[in-house]
Amino acid sequence: MGTTGHDVVIVGAGFAGLTAARELHAAGCDILLLEARCRVGGRALTRFLPDGTQLDLGGQWIGPAQTRIGELVRHFGIDTYPTPEHGDPVVDYGGERRTDVPAEAGRLLAEIDALSRQVPPERPWAAEQATAADRQTFASWLAASGHPEQAQRYVGRVISGGLLAGSPAETSLLETLFYVASGGGVDALLGYRGGAQETRIVGGAQHIAERMADELPPGALRLGEPVVGVEHGADGVRVVTRLAAYPAAHAVIALPPVLAGQLRHDPPLSALRAGALQRQAAGTALKVHAVYPEPFWGADGLSGLSTSDSGVLTETVDNTPPGAPRAVLTAFAYGDEAVALRRSSPEERQAAVTERLGALFGERARQPQEFITHDWLAQEWTRGCFSAHFAPGGRTAFGGLLHTPEGRLHWAGTETAVHGNGYFDGAVESGLRAARDVLAARTPSSTG
Repeated sequence: MGTTGHDVVIVGAGFAGLTAARELHAAGCDILLLEARCRVGGRALTRFLPDGTQLDLGGQWIGPAQTRIGELVRHFGIDTYPTPEHGDPVVDYGGERRTDVPAEAGRLLAEIDALSRQVPPERPWAAEQATAADRQTFASWLAASGHPEQAQRYVGRVISGGLLAGSPAETSLLETLFYVASGGGVDALLGYRGGAQETRIVGGAQHIAERMADELPPGALRLGEPVVGVEHGADGVRVVTRLAAYPAAHAVIALPPVLAGQLRHDPPLSALRAGALQRQAAGTALKVHAVYPEPFWGADGLSGLSTSDSGVLTETVDNTPPGAPRAVLTAFAYGDEAVALRRSSPEERQAAVTERLGALFGERARQPQEFITHDWLAQEWTRGCFSAHFAPGGRTAFGGLLHTPEGRLHWAGTETAVHGNGYFDGAVESGLRAARDVLAARTPSSTG
């Protein structure tokens, strides 16, 4: 196969691939970054309405514990602003409208948090009774927990939905605890002030990725060039796109697992590697934006934040940027509710969502000026959001392979991260680690 060509070809220009490309370029490597879309950013996508109202259609938040993405924001001098929290949240709990999480649900969340501290995010499969916890679904653990059924339902929706973008029956107890541990605990993940949803980006999260791409050398980034296969051997790799083939000494695959598994690998990946990719299912989150002339909920003493244990929506948030000409309520559906909304027509979907918004925030919420949905599951080069997670049994069987190189193939992506798994910060961590792995593996004969 030979090593004539680039030092490293990186597949995927999301935060993981961009980070790996920047690090390897800074280390003196000749790099090529290939992206199927005609843009960078991966699961970060920012759009502006004609009047300038900013909408983040994908990931949008960073928190104080997410230091790697925070360093990039500071490096580029990008401004941020806090998520609006003025007013009371709405907690719809068992049909009761509240402004706080009931104590019984709080106790269940505290137990999950305590259990997560027993799971080392670097080696979750080494936790005590990890095999049993990985065979048991989070749903079955909740049912046997002894906590009230209403608390089980609420916590199941905000943890499995709000964090893993699925339902409690889809992932194991261990997978759930790993995710909580990776993100720094329940409060850090679910919180706004001081938590993972504390801060938004002026200009949108995709703007960070665009600035990262600007630092790459001319010609190093090729957009609109989907990779279809990777040939790999002892002396190099050959990355094949729909347009050309690029030989290199190493390749970094920075794609969601479902897409990485669809590449044509020659020779085929090891059975364990293929199993690791196949056993990770993408999240089913559906994110919608309802745009209004003004944030009327504030006049009613409400913050726009809500969580619900019933209905098509699990969460809402006031997503209005400072100085925006109009106000935005953003709502999330997960798991079975998201699947049901996808099966409905656009008109039925809007009616179901706005009816629920009306129940939470009053009649005016039923009449948005604009209603915008971006379905990541339908996107050819994403196929799901927020991120992917192992089916029961997968973390103990395959978790140790996620960031282990296979020959000259290296792996990145937020799903491979130890800390911040599922977040921008985890994607950046994974790109840094993949770059280190490549640099450690390079020899004088592999420098081209």
